[in-house]
Amino acid sequence: MIPTITKKYQNVVISTGNIITTELGQRKSNEELYDGLKITLHSDPSVERVVVEKEIDELHGRVQRATQELTTRLTENGRNEISIGAKIFLNRHSTECVNQAVEALLNILSVTHVDNVVLAYHPNAVASATPVATTGGQPKSPCSEGISASKASTWSLRNGEEGVSELKELYQTLEQYALKQQITQLGIADLDAAALEELHKGAQVAPTIAQVNLSTCCVVPADLQEFCTAHDIQLNTHSDPELLLPEEQFAALAPDYSIDWSLRYQVHVRCRGVLTAKGYIVGASRSSD
Repeated sequence: MIPTITKKYQNVVISTGNIITTELGQRKSNEELYDGLKITLHSDPSVERVVVEKEIDELHGRVQRATQELTTRLTENGRNEISIGAKIFLNRHSTECVNQAVEALLNILSVTHVDNVVLAYHPNAVASATPVATTGGQPKSPCSEGISASKASTWSLRNGEEGVSELKELYQTLEQYALKQQITQLGIADLDAAALEELHKGAQVAPTIAQVNLSTCCVVPADLQEFCTAHDIQLNTHSDPELLLPEEQFAALAPDYSIDWSLRYQVHVRCRGVLTAKGYIVGASRSSD
C-alpha cells in the first residue's frame, strides 16, 4: 500500500469518485467514507487498474479517483434532467471550511449549481462518535434500549447559545451561494425546534429541508413537526453519525493530516428517481510545525 499524499501539501482535497462503481454498495455513511478514502489514498503497484483510475492534481493538492467515470455519469443526462444534492459534515466553527467544501463540490463535479445542500454542524460530536465497525454486531440505538426521545439530548442544550451563534454564521456562508443561485435549496440537519426557529427567523434564505436522526431520536418531536409544517420545510430522516470519521482512523489513511470538513453528494435522474452517482469529498490539512 503506497500513500499518494505526502507532506508536500499543507491542504489537500480528496475525492472518492463515484462509489457506486465500487464494491461499497449501500452501507453506513462512515463505512462508505472510510473505504472510499482507503481506495483513493492507497494503491497497490501490482494492480494497474487502481493506479490508472487515480488522478493527482499537483497544483491544488487534490487526489481524485475515477474522474472520467464521474464526468460520464454527470453528463450522460442533461443538467436539467438530474438532481444534485450534497450534505456537508462539519465539527468545528469555520466559515472558510464551508466555502472550501462548496467550491470543491462545484469544481470537482464541474457544475455551475447544485440543487440542495444540507449542513450538519456538531461541534461537540467527538466523544459520542461511533468508529467504523469491522467486526461484531450493530451499535444499539436509544430505541433498542428503551430510551425515549429526551429533551436533554437536543442540539440546543448540547451546544448552547454559542453553538447557535456559530451555526448562524456557517449558514450565512451557505446563503451567499444560494443568493448567487449556485445552490437552489438549503437544508439543516439534527436541529431541535428551538434551534431551527432561531436559525429560520434570521435567515435571508430560509431552509426548506430539515433532517432528523432517528438513531438518537426514536420519534420526531411534535414541536419540530409542527414548525416544519407551518414553514413549508421538508422533514426527512437520516442515520449519519455526528462525526463521520474519527481523527485516529483518518490519520491511519493519511498520516500527519486531519479532516477539516467532509461532504457527500448524490446525483439522481429526476424522471426515474435513479441514483446514478454518489461520492465523498474531504478537505484535510496538516499542522505547520
